[in-house]
Amino acid sequence: MEQAIAAAREQLGLQNAKEALKILKPFKKTLSNAGQKELELVQVYADTYLENGQVEKAYPLLEKSCNLDSDGKVGGCSKFFTLGQITGGPDGITIIMKGIENVSTLAGNSLSQEQANMIVSGLLSMIEIWMTDLCMEPEAEAQCEELISKAMEISEGKSSEVWSTLGSIRISQQKFSEASEAFTKAWEFFKQKKAYLEEQLSSGSVSTHTEYLDLLQPAISLAKMCIEMGLYEVSSQIIAAVKDIDEDNIENHYLEGFVHYLTAKLEQFKQQNPSLQLSPENIYEFNEHFQEVPLDITNETLKDTIYDARVALSFACKLCENADSDDDVAKEIAQGASSLLNELGGPLDISELMKLRKGEDVTEVDDIEIEVTSDAE
Repeated sequence: MEQAIAAAREQLGLQNAKEALKILKPFKKTLSNAGQKELELVQVYADTYLENGQVEKAYPLLEKSCNLDSDGKVGGCSKFFTLGQITGGPDGITIIMKGIENVSTLAGNSLSQEQANMIVSGLLSMIEIWMTDLCMEPEAEAQCEELISKAMEISEGKSSEVWSTLGSIRISQQKFSEASEAFTKAWEFFKQKKAYLEEQLSSGSVSTHTEYLDLLQPAISLAKMCIEMGLYEVSSQIIAAVKDIDEDNIENHYLEGFVHYLTAKLEQFKQQNPSLQLSPENIYEFNEHFQEVPLDITNETLKDTIYDARVALSFACKLCENADSDDDVAKEIAQGASSLLNELGGPLDISELMKLRKGEDVTEVDDIEIEVTSDAE
């Protein structure tokens, strides 16, 4: 069993949940009567189901592992944060608080960086619950302020995720200037972390690889928030950084095209309203009504921006074609990209996309097939 668990963990590190499930399958019957001796099996099964998108199967195993290891001394405390996130609501808050309490107890007077990161992650998860499931509660705003202050203190104001969450809180309070400042700060600290991890990777640190890949989703989320605030230049920089991590990420290609599309619309709007003084407030309002602004694709000053949008969105559509047939996210992105391309003058021809494929000498249509294994799974 120990060898199977180690092999499954290795496959999870390679983002191959399906292979991990195959390895674990002979021990599936053990789960129903698992005790503390089988805790590691329960936990790896839960992690594998989560990685494979099977939350409904992971949930009871997470509950079981938390009950078997209520203080987190045997199998660690991360399961409490995961279970709390999935559970949501008041119960989710309670579970996450239990996780934070366990980490603090295990740390004693000396909190390691890993433990600090875990507590900060838990605090941010609690904020997310207060901003969604519990947003109508009278104490929601006060709770968010208290939790973000704690997270900022523990992270010493150097966490991209904490600054990004602060930006989200400020948007909900309609403090758009402060939100923009927070997202800009988030990008600064993201760049620092990415550069540090790349330095570690170049020196041969294998363990850093997973941490580097883990930058992907927070970066995409930050790019979306920057787009929402009209920080198009910052979002473009983030999108470029994501390409370093995963060159063929479907959502990132879509966001790249979407940023160019919005940039073109905003530039046209500025041309039509030359006396307009742009601010975080009116750009945020513009973003809420951008679909009402018809785009003049014959405008020569917008020609390059429109072309860049078509390139990125055309690549997004091509990537979606190669995604798994049951990938609902890819289907949604394909629909959105096609809709924007209709407004922009249509997708680029496949031969033109092949010429634009960076660093490749493509001679046949089949060579444009883009590997999207990690996105499809």
